[in-house]
Amino acid sequence: MNKRICVLEDTTEIFEIIKIVLEEEEYEVFGFETVSAFKANVNLLSPDLFLLDVMLPDGNGIDVCRALKSAEDTKHIPVVVMTANSKIATMKEDCTAEDFIAKPFDIDHLAAIVNRLINRNQLQPAL
Repeated sequence: MNKRICVLEDTTEIFEIIKIVLEEEEYEVFGFETVSAFKANVNLLSPDLFLLDVMLPDGNGIDVCRALKSAEDTKHIPVVVMTANSKIATMKEDCTAEDFIAKPFDIDHLAAIVNRLINRNQLQPAL
């Protein structure tokens, strides 16, 4: 079974690029345009990684990251935060995401980060 990635991204064109790149890497990709849609569906999917935009129409990816990392059932799942904001250093202090990607991003860099984080999780022994 393919690994699952939940993407929270409100720009359709950016989501489509991400989806193409990650599907080429043989991931199953699920997209959400709003925080409310993400929250309503994420627990039904059992994802292996979260990819979160920061600026969203009904919330903030940093807040979503904090919620995911504080919840018992999702705190072990890697989170990657994507942002066009130049203050990534400040964001790193605000949430415990495993990685951050600046927009615009290189698609090979995105794939490499996702592959590294998902493979890292596969290598860790189950608790």
